[in-house]
Amino acid sequence: MSPRKLRYESHVFAESPLLKDLLQHLPSVRRALFIDGVPEKFIAHRYRADSDVTLLRRQGEDAVLRFGSSGLSDAVGIHLSTGNVVEEVNAREFPLYFVNTSIEKFVLTVKAVMDRFPYYDQDATDGEIEVAAADLRDIITHIDFPAMVPDRYWSTFADDVENGDMSTEEILAVE
Repeated sequence: MSPRKLRYESHVFAESPLLKDLLQHLPSVRRALFIDGVPEKFIAHRYRADSDVTLLRRQGEDAVLRFGSSGLSDAVGIHLSTGNVVEEVNAREFPLYFVNTSIEKFVLTVKAVMDRFPYYDQDATDGEIEVAAADLRDIITHIDFPAMVPDRYWSTFADDVENGDMSTEEILAVE
């Protein structure tokens, strides 16, 4: 990784017979998880691939196929009934939080947001910070419009950028 760039890396999981059967009706999910791969990580603790794909069952709700983590222990996975990528907060009483409309759009969004890096330097002006946040919102909206609805994973990320929390120095310090 050069000092001012982030390098995208893929993580390909081993496919078990159980998962092959479970995903027979979701070929694009199988391809993303077991052939093409998903992002290994994304900026600090916002997302990282797990070592294995696991099935999360929520009482009274459809299952989530977990492939990653966010924060310290939140799950990132595919809501099997919708195909959406969602985040499940570690406290099960919370609802699932929408991330992207598909795993393919999740991968595209991570790549595009990483390609836009660096966002701004630590001593950036308010104008430079606003331009970076606007660029990221445009990028994300172009890939997956619903991801920019307020209070979702990607819209919150863009808000953090706009709040000045994503300087090059801060991001590279935790990478």
